[in-house]
Amino acid sequence: MEGLQAPMDGLTVVDFSTMVAGPWATRLMADCGAQVLKIETAGEGDVLRFTPPVAGGMSRVFAQFNCGKKSVVLNLKSAEGLENARRLVDGADVVVENFRPGVMERLGLGYAQTAARNPRLVYCSVSGFGQDGPLAGSAAYAPVVHAMTGFDAAMMAAQGAAEGDPPPVAGVMIADVVAAAYAFGAVQAALLRRERFGQGAYVDVSLIESMMTLVGIQYQEAQSERLLKSTAFRPARTLDGYIIAPLVTPRNYQALFSVIGRPAWVDDALLASAGALSRHRREIEDALGDWAKDRPSAECIAILTDAGVPCGAYASPKDVLSHPHLAARGSSAVPYGRHTAPRAPNGGAAGRAYRRGSGRSGGGPPDRNRGNLKRWIWASQGARPSSAAAAQASDAASPRRWRQTASRC
Repeated sequence: MEGLQAPMDGLTVVDFSTMVAGPWATRLMADCGAQVLKIETAGEGDVLRFTPPVAGGMSRVFAQFNCGKKSVVLNLKSAEGLENARRLVDGADVVVENFRPGVMERLGLGYAQTAARNPRLVYCSVSGFGQDGPLAGSAAYAPVVHAMTGFDAAMMAAQGAAEGDPPPVAGVMIADVVAAAYAFGAVQAALLRRERFGQGAYVDVSLIESMMTLVGIQYQEAQSERLLKSTAFRPARTLDGYIIAPLVTPRNYQALFSVIGRPAWVDDALLASAGALSRHRREIEDALGDWAKDRPSAECIAILTDAGVPCGAYASPKDVLSHPHLAARGSSAVPYGRHTAPRAPNGGAAGRAYRRGSGRSGGGPPDRNRGNLKRWIWASQGARPSSAAAAQASDAASPRRWRQTASRC
């Protein structure tokens, strides 16, 4: 598939978003070949810029979510900065923002205002609770959404938590990444609609509704007339760690029986009736644990995999980055070819055939992008602006208070 053109080549995305959800959505667009212009506020910038770990003066967390983009600093509180932002949006194919509802409208950069000037624009707003409804203006981070959607309660139930036990500690920003994936997909659908019908679109993505899709089974159970509880798969302890072997189909069970020394269970009448395997799940999982406890995880995985049992070993994030399968697929990359630099995951949603990934460097600091800003604005207008407009663009991008804005990964 070498040489296949990236699907978003030639498209410009103006990215006003910060933190995780919006930047990850636009990072995937950059991986798909789009030119992404990341707009940050003068003197402030994206909060993730200061998130450890830091290498070479750059937050690796910020770099992971923003590599492949070009950085621009604009003072959106000034007339010059706002005018340059409007002109960039006038020439954009996509805008992504994650301010609280109403902020972009007050700046004159809301969808209705920008679509009047650029009717083919695809405009995506990512927020905690959506653009309307009683909670629309409320602040929300991923842990809030995990709690409010019942996700944490579902996880507690799966762990066998008792009534009154404290909720789990939030440590992984699941809602942000899920919302980013929905935003990325919704933008692609809107671009397809534009290609077919010539019309732009407004996309409203909320973290809370994105997260609800992960609890879909539990919502159906909650509405059942009888008490139901989702299947939970228990890990098995090995000599040096843990493995997981989720048994879902009869074939999975039968493949396992021969491995763990229970071949007679294949023909056991008590296990042949409908639902019997599920009713005996705990007994079967105990047998798997007895078999695995004296073997290293790698040996268990090799034997189970050879038998056709779906399985995997529990790994740390550090282990994942050196996994041979992921290395073979190029699932992470060292940016700029620096052998000592931290690795960053490639954008999975961008697709293998045209994925550019984290090895693609971002734009330089804003002092290097001063001329680029004028060029991007000229491109959006289709002509060179007046010298006065050019001077405004230069001033708006000038990094007087905050210089380190390179979207390097």
